[in-house]
Amino acid sequence: MSAPASGRQPGTERDEIPARDIVALLFDTSRRLCLQSDRLLGATIGLSEARARLLVTVSELEPARMGRLASDLGVSPRSVTSMVDALERDGLITREPDPEDRRATLLRLTADSRARMSRLFDAQHRLAEDLLGPLDADDRANLHRMLSVLWESAGPDGAPRPGRPDEVTG
Repeated sequence: MSAPASGRQPGTERDEIPARDIVALLFDTSRRLCLQSDRLLGATIGLSEARARLLVTVSELEPARMGRLASDLGVSPRSVTSMVDALERDGLITREPDPEDRRATLLRLTADSRARMSRLFDAQHRLAEDLLGPLDADDRANLHRMLSVLWESAGPDGAPRPGRPDEVTG
């Protein structure tokens, strides 16, 4: 292996990698992982990622209010209504009136959607193990730590939090 243009061997000193290159790699990796996940969802439970995410969120909140789903999924209430309509037609979700609020509707999974969720979780576990297979335990722990730091630094709406105190100018 030849030395980079700087004359240093890779790994002997910290090479300064531009932040934009790191973020571009992170986004591209995320896109590739999402494509693999979409293929897995289609093959495993026959649903798009958006519909599967809705079912997973309903399973976490059950019974789930549609307004809360829209908020948790980061989509418009109209989008949730369209997805719920389709999932209800497919027998994967049921609607019932909210006994505490006559204007609200509660969503519940059906037996079919629960079986699909079980298959999905098993397939997701296998996919995650395959994707992280090249990483040893230390690499996985470091990746988790670094991604957690990035996640924490983003605001709840995905916007970056204000700059660090040392970056703020008077």
